[in-house]
Amino acid sequence: MHLGRRKFLAGVAGTAGGVVIVGCAAPERESRVQSFVLAPEHSLPGDSVWFATADAHSNVGNSVVVRTVDGRAKKVEGNPAFPINQGKTDVRAQAAVQSLYHPDRIKTPMIPAGKRGDGRYEEIIWERALDMLGAAIGPAGSFHLVTSRLTGTEARVAGAFADLVGGDHLVYEPIENGTFQAAVKKILGVDNTPHFDIANAGTVLSFGADFVGTWGSSVMYSQAYSRMRGGNRGRLTQLETRMSMTGASADNWIYVKPGQEGALALSIAQVIVAEALVHFDVWRDVVEAIGGVDVLNQYAPDVVAERTGVTVTTVQEIAREFVDRQPGVAFAGGPALAQTNGLDNGAAVLFLNLVVGNLDKAGGVLANPMAPAHIPAPLPETPFAGWRSYTDDLAAGTVPDVLFVYDADPAYGIPGNPGFADAIAEVPFVVGMSSFMNETVGLADLILPATHPFEAWGDFTADPGPGTQVVGFQQPVTTPWNDARSFGDVLLTLAPEIKGEGALPWASMHEAVRAGAEKLFGMEETGAAFDASWVELLRRGGAWEQAADVSEFAALPDWDATALAGPEFAGDAGSFNFHLIPFATIAIGAGNESESPWLQSVGDPLTTVTWTSWAELNPETAAELGVGTGDVVAIDARHGTIEVPVFVSPVTPPDVVAVPIGRGRNFGGRWRRDRGENIFSVLDPMTDTGTGSLAWASTRARVRSVDRKIAMPTLERVEEPRNDVEEPVLEVEGE
Repeated sequence: MHLGRRKFLAGVAGTAGGVVIVGCAAPERESRVQSFVLAPEHSLPGDSVWFATADAHSNVGNSVVVRTVDGRAKKVEGNPAFPINQGKTDVRAQAAVQSLYHPDRIKTPMIPAGKRGDGRYEEIIWERALDMLGAAIGPAGSFHLVTSRLTGTEARVAGAFADLVGGDHLVYEPIENGTFQAAVKKILGVDNTPHFDIANAGTVLSFGADFVGTWGSSVMYSQAYSRMRGGNRGRLTQLETRMSMTGASADNWIYVKPGQEGALALSIAQVIVAEALVHFDVWRDVVEAIGGVDVLNQYAPDVVAERTGVTVTTVQEIAREFVDRQPGVAFAGGPALAQTNGLDNGAAVLFLNLVVGNLDKAGGVLANPMAPAHIPAPLPETPFAGWRSYTDDLAAGTVPDVLFVYDADPAYGIPGNPGFADAIAEVPFVVGMSSFMNETVGLADLILPATHPFEAWGDFTADPGPGTQVVGFQQPVTTPWNDARSFGDVLLTLAPEIKGEGALPWASMHEAVRAGAEKLFGMEETGAAFDASWVELLRRGGAWEQAADVSEFAALPDWDATALAGPEFAGDAGSFNFHLIPFATIAIGAGNESESPWLQSVGDPLTTVTWTSWAELNPETAAELGVGTGDVVAIDARHGTIEVPVFVSPVTPPDVVAVPIGRGRNFGGRWRRDRGENIFSVLDPMTDTGTGSLAWASTRARVRSVDRKIAMPTLERVEEPRNDVEEPVLEVEGE
């Protein structure tokens, strides 16, 4: 094989792209990655240089600045100029330096030292790894690429490579976004995420969307919520099955029976129409489009009160406040969409915005521009139904010659039988590429270490945007400390070896990212004349002033409310009397960041539990079961059992048991492996009937005590109040 590009690849890894990287000083201040005689931690302190780049643990479009000293990253802060996060970050962004220098990162290519998946590996050099990879893909009869929701140029390169070798590209995301996007398409007629103008809203109705915690662009939404409360004193009503962080922050929290969010939304709409709270010119055409007033009347509050669990008076109060405190905005997410009728739930909630006429208005729903073709928004994920079909095909013997998995872990998060881990057993050659070991990478025949985002080139279009097009750029801020490679650079190195020179139009990710920037400004032919603009883009972290065509909302919704069906659940209510509600946490999300000991130790805001899984139970429910906080219970579902300690929570509904997502892994570093339980392992593989997405909140469960107790790892937990009147505060006299 031709090795010239291999040498280039090695140079890329050793010099962070081999090109100038630009700090957040004045444009003329540039910094080249230096070569130290001594490692940075042993050299004398030098000047701080700040580099703008992408948030390492977010794919919704946040930008950060990273403080480096002598080539070593020290601190992460929000990029104050960037319109999405405006100088703010979340807890995961702050952990990026720890993930960058994590001792359990995959340091060099490896192959199994024994049987595939037994946890023993042999280190090899990149030369051999690329020989193995090229030899496998080159003559492959079929090639399948599995990735996370890649964005920007990385997504473009991955798609181009898959097309080049005639392969299929599947996109895996444990908590899917497809149902929400399909609801947006049904009601608003656009293909991208709109801007919910929370900052200027008088009323926000959020159906299950934990927008200040883990849903959507939570950093952007949190700031908008703060401005709403500090400005016009808008009100938030959170309607959901399990109290989220957003619910705990709301003016009004309302329990809704699982899967009944759509019925409740139509009940609110019925009150608005029946009481003529809004002039009929506003709602007449859109109501007619979904079936007419007669359909809405089927959801009158007195008709659906028992079904939704929300009283007539409460529905009327919500409807009247939503109109009285316009502009207002309504949206749905989380468990509300993770039902068999999730698409209809999402459509019904978004329909409330049409009933009050708040589209294209400040404080309402604003259209966003589409991402530019050369810097695409995050890829749409393959729906769960597609993954189940794919897994069944693998198990039945329809396997690719090569399966390449990058930055994704379907072996961990795809419920049902056969499991993905068992299904890939017959694939002749499995490649796993990641920064950290996970369930899928641990089963590979070839393991490749991926660069950290702070070590690689990239770009992104923010999704959702703030009503304008926002493009961000990711530059390497430090040299890799291990033998990692950029995923995009690996593909661009392999392409000419497999298909000949010029197979793809870029030689490196740096070149591809810069080419996308040139097209963004229409300066493809200017060459060196673009240099100054390129430096300024990197210094600022992106571009957001350029004009872009904004998507136009449809005149009428494309949805029939008569099709709104009730939810279906896995397991009969007699044997499985609890609704099992999984939820993501602010620290480890769906588990991608669980390798970080700092994030593992960040307490959940509502319980302060750290390091492990737990089951939230209502106090009355816990008393009936004879358990308390720290007692271990078995949670039985149709597809398995997990054992977790109880956290007694007064805000948990009596018929709900809630368990966090992201733990319970068999592969990984010392702080990820063998901690907690994998909730995906017991979920029923039911899907939303409209989109095929996983209905991950539709599983019923049974809870039983196993007569065992542990000390709960919480930041603060006391059974009795402090400073009790019978035991006054102890006074300590000083000298």
